[in-house]
Amino acid sequence: MGKPSLILAALAADALPGLRFIRVQNLTREDVAITVELLTTDEDRLILLKSPLNSLANTGLGTEVRALQVLKNLSLPFSISTFLGKTSPKAIRNALAFEYVPGSPIDMSRLRADEPIISALGQTLSAIHSIPTALVSNAGLPEYEPAERVRERVAEFDRAMDSGKIHPDLLERWQSALFDVNLFKYNPTVVHGSLKSDFVLTEGHDVVGVIEWGNLSIDDPAADLAFVFGEAQPDIADAITLAYEGSTRADRNIKQRAHLYYELSYASYLLSCINRGIEEDIETAAAMLSDLHAELLAGNLPSLRPSDFASSTPEVIVPISQAASFTAPVAIVTDTIEVVDLAESTPKSEPNPKRDEDELF
Repeated sequence: MGKPSLILAALAADALPGLRFIRVQNLTREDVAITVELLTTDEDRLILLKSPLNSLANTGLGTEVRALQVLKNLSLPFSISTFLGKTSPKAIRNALAFEYVPGSPIDMSRLRADEPIISALGQTLSAIHSIPTALVSNAGLPEYEPAERVRERVAEFDRAMDSGKIHPDLLERWQSALFDVNLFKYNPTVVHGSLKSDFVLTEGHDVVGVIEWGNLSIDDPAADLAFVFGEAQPDIADAITLAYEGSTRADRNIKQRAHLYYELSYASYLLSCINRGIEEDIETAAAMLSDLHAELLAGNLPSLRPSDFASSTPEVIVPISQAASFTAPVAIVTDTIEVVDLAESTPKSEPNPKRDEDELF
């Protein structure tokens, strides 16, 4: 047994004493400063062992644990992971253990508009956005107001513009959208915060799991739809958006904002490459932006202008449990294990309590 295996065995034994592990598979992603190992016990139980490589990653794992503690009190129409334990202070490095969620990442490139998985994905997004905001607020997780988010995106836009690597046509398109206040009239909801196809697990025509909850927050629901426009064909993205809107009373401009966020992700990637200072990556990012500009010139990008008939006030988001097309209502599990169906609850204004500043680690 080599040194890495010895270290892994020691971490696993420290985090979950009493379990015997017989197999290990490395699942570490290159874009994340967290090592991830899939461990199999002698009873065929699957456990993820995550170990942060820097302080920022350590903070991110702490946020994920806090998010999972919030979500475990809900009856959701898909599975989530469970936090099992962490290494003691005497361990050679910090590591956290999570229950593995089975399923295959959704392949957006192979979807067809008439597949049942389209509806399932729309309902999954709706279920996330119908989680009561008070639960996330009480956990001290981030909350973002529309004006705050627009300011952040405008600041990033300015930095991207200063790079000199983005065509003026794209800059003008984004600037017009960012400065149009009518586009950002929405009610913040609970969002996953970092959704992509790798994190949506399926089995057949069903969504069976959603993973990686380290960016759970209260934010623009369009942020969770952005990956759909980046990974799926336009007709499929439209079908998923329609399925989502059929399960939630979304604001009229959610599609425009989702596509805007998808396009702005190219600028974000360019800035990250510039910060790393790797010229090859910078040129790759610039080439991607050139391709996006070509799509704009070809008329393949949708309008980002807000709907003419948008109301002057934000739309009210109807909980998913009150949507007739949804068959698996979200339920809150109280401390006494009583299940409360949100469809039978009278909507109340949610308090905005002071956040708990206690750190997890």
